[in-house]
Amino acid sequence: MCIVGYSQTVEIPGKNFEQALIDLEIDSDGELNGLLLKSDAVQVTSLDVSNEKIKDLTGIEAFTSLVYLDCSDNELSRLDVTQNIALINLFCSINDIAKGENSIAYIDWFD
Repeated sequence: MCIVGYSQTVEIPGKNFEQALIDLEIDSDGELNGLLLKSDAVQVTSLDVSNEKIKDLTGIEAFTSLVYLDCSDNELSRLDVTQNIALINLFCSINDIAKGENSIAYIDWFD
């Protein structure tokens, strides 16, 4: 009997973001390959990727259980947390995020 399993993955194009996930032992394959298992992402409730020289947080949308996110002191120009429905605490200061339409998506309920 042969059982084949297929895991869904999320693209993580930002190498510094993926390296931070590897360093935090979140990216279970431990390889800098631009991919993260969705099963790895959904388990994370707290994520501190501050001061990692991250320019792109694409893939953060897969972290649907995320309650706390600190992405401060990076090089982000945009942040979309529309899929992070559990998010309560967001720290994103010291970035290149402009105060413009769609530069930070879905944080209107933060104090």
